[in-house]
Amino acid sequence: MTAVSRFAVVLYVIGAVSGLLSVAFAAVAAHALANIAPTGDQAVVWFKEGTAFQMNHALALILVTAMSEHLQPDRGRTLMRVAAVFLAVGAVLFPAALYSISFGGPVFFAPFGGTAAMIGWALFGVSAIIAYRRQG
Repeated sequence: MTAVSRFAVVLYVIGAVSGLLSVAFAAVAAHALANIAPTGDQAVVWFKEGTAFQMNHALALILVTAMSEHLQPDRGRTLMRVAAVFLAVGAVLFPAALYSISFGGPVFFAPFGGTAAMIGWALFGVSAIIAYRRQG
């Protein structure tokens, strides 16, 4: 069995914490948020969007990281790791903006999170092609 890299452990932890927060925030949205957030029912909508985005990208982050661990150390692996980092940034920043706006907070970081997620997905696709071509 191969050892797990420090890089993978850090991203797995980020993915795990992101997933945990997604579940916790979904529970808050389902049971109490409309009564405590100044934006009321709209906060529930934003939290549902945020938790769905966060969970999807937490899982993608974990998957892309795991896949990168099985690639040979080359450009494909490097790009896949960069993709994982961008997915991690997206999984944090975009949902955080939705959670923040629910309480009247800033949302200026939403475009950075959304863009990071899109870059992560694009790099994942490119790295998969590179890894495939290198094996053949």
